[in-house]
Amino acid sequence: MHCGAQLLQTWQYSLQLSPQRIRRFTIWLPALVLAALVAVDAAAAQASHGYSYFGTLKYPSDMTHFAYANPQAPRGGRMRMGSIGTFNNTNGFAGKGITPLFVAFGGGLMWDSLLRKSEDELASYYGLLAESVAVADDLSWVEYALRTDARWHDGVPVTVDDVLWTFQTIKNDASVGWRSNYRDIVDCQQTGARSFRFIFREDAEKTPHLVIQTGQFAPQARHYWQGRDVGATTLDWPLGNGAYRLGAMDAGNRVVLQRVPDYWGEALAVNSGHNNFDRIEVTYFFDKSVMLQALRAGVLDFYRDQNEYDFATAYDFPGYHKGLFKKETYIMGFSYGMHWGLAFNTRRQPFNDIRVREALTLAYNFEWANRVYWHGGMDRNNSFFVRSGMQARGLPGLAELGILDEFGDRIADRARTHPIELPRNAAVGRNRESLLRADALLRDAGWIVRDHKRVNGKTGEAMGMEFLVGYVDHERMLTPYVDNLKRLGIEARLRLLESNLMTNRLRTYDFEATMRKVYTFPLPYPARMRTQFTSHYADVPNMQNYAGIQDPVVDALVERIATAHDEAQMNVLGQALDRVLHWGFYLIPDGHPVGRHLVYWDRFGHPRLGAAHMYWTGHPTLWWFDREASARVDAGLQSTVGD
Repeated sequence: MHCGAQLLQTWQYSLQLSPQRIRRFTIWLPALVLAALVAVDAAAAQASHGYSYFGTLKYPSDMTHFAYANPQAPRGGRMRMGSIGTFNNTNGFAGKGITPLFVAFGGGLMWDSLLRKSEDELASYYGLLAESVAVADDLSWVEYALRTDARWHDGVPVTVDDVLWTFQTIKNDASVGWRSNYRDIVDCQQTGARSFRFIFREDAEKTPHLVIQTGQFAPQARHYWQGRDVGATTLDWPLGNGAYRLGAMDAGNRVVLQRVPDYWGEALAVNSGHNNFDRIEVTYFFDKSVMLQALRAGVLDFYRDQNEYDFATAYDFPGYHKGLFKKETYIMGFSYGMHWGLAFNTRRQPFNDIRVREALTLAYNFEWANRVYWHGGMDRNNSFFVRSGMQARGLPGLAELGILDEFGDRIADRARTHPIELPRNAAVGRNRESLLRADALLRDAGWIVRDHKRVNGKTGEAMGMEFLVGYVDHERMLTPYVDNLKRLGIEARLRLLESNLMTNRLRTYDFEATMRKVYTFPLPYPARMRTQFTSHYADVPNMQNYAGIQDPVVDALVERIATAHDEAQMNVLGQALDRVLHWGFYLIPDGHPVGRHLVYWDRFGHPRLGAAHMYWTGHPTLWWFDREASARVDAGLQSTVGD
């Protein structure tokens, strides 16, 4: 009202209006003020060709291609892959069924998302289906403009109406998972012939993650879905707008994606060097050993093998020895987080005593397990943020010390004076020195040995514990650890649970210790970090703070990371948090792969594997078919028949 009165006085003075005209002006005033506010709102956000979490884009608007892509990559050929499992649904809206590989609504090969992620930047995204993106200064909304030439595979233009319909369908009719993903977006409104705006909840945490989430939005064709049930599973052939369409399908067994010859986005700079194969074929197997036989026989071309034992032992055959079949290992440019660790439930005794937790950590012989089970293919998880900028390394630097010193004696002295590396054991034999240190810690905590059993010195209660695992591999891996604990007088048991029972036990924290994967990312999600590490979620059911961490220092650091204004500040805060979590001994860190593995017949070319920030390998989008190399493989396969 103050703004309107001030405008009215200004107009009256400058125009010398009569009282009658003033009354008429008063009627028009709300519309005039609204128009002025809209103009100010529009000016508050600058449209751009891309969006970066911390505001700086590597590539300009006139970019020709991403530096990691090969714009000269030849076109043609096919890629034949294997996958374990099956599929029974092509409707990504439904909360039921299993969709085939690459047939997913969240962008990818058959559907274009609004933005495409740059694989050599931490968190930058460039216009794909969208020509431009504009973000409100207060992160209350994000606005996109669709490219004018975007088309569905049937030739119908992609419109704002498709976007609005898809959003409303997700919010109202899609599966619970879809609705949960978009809970912080309250509306999607058309703002122009080709533009629309996502509006965020007033009480949503305003971080750039909200914008990035909308950038992955992939609209569906409204005219295709008319008369179809968005909640039902189906094997109907879907209609997309991406570089590939479904070319053939054998329900549950095989899908073939065919490159679209008149794909609307062919000439876009963000697509240069992408989508090079004419055909991508995926064949499903119920048994990995059968699939590996098909791969070795040349029926398949490619497999991403993440089992260290299989990678080391399963490919000793003539094709490999003759150089026709390749095994490649690369360092993933994406964070592992903690990967796997044995989480202690600190809500229960004796795990509420940090000395007990440290002793149990020392008793685990990772090096022995790595040699015997993983053929040396794993490295110890000495961080909650492995392979990210938030990973603490060596001794803390001045910036980290400054943060740690703010908390005084509320953190362990070792966080300032020691690197966060666990002791290395001999890979052969017992970890005797570590067990002696563990025994000393247990005695200091009041747990003595009496009649070869570890008991509480005051109550006489025996120390026992049960470890819940969900995979046979973990059961096998922890068996020697249980034996080590028996040498300390601790009666430990392993219990393998099926997935439903495990889920129910985890929801109510009904366990003593359990193997868990602690996901963290190079660009942490504040909400996820809170549910994993902070006091507020320690006793809330169905959260991921499995250890029950309740530390005000951890709480404070998580909040500061959530509001970090640049990457450097975020990283140094994360490194400080890493040290505090490590010296809390909330879990026994296991290992993460030294590298990720690919096995394939030498028919292809690809960019450098494991480029900075690149998740996996760029396969199959950035790979290409090498006709000469493929001809050598075919000739070699003919000569090795019967070997």
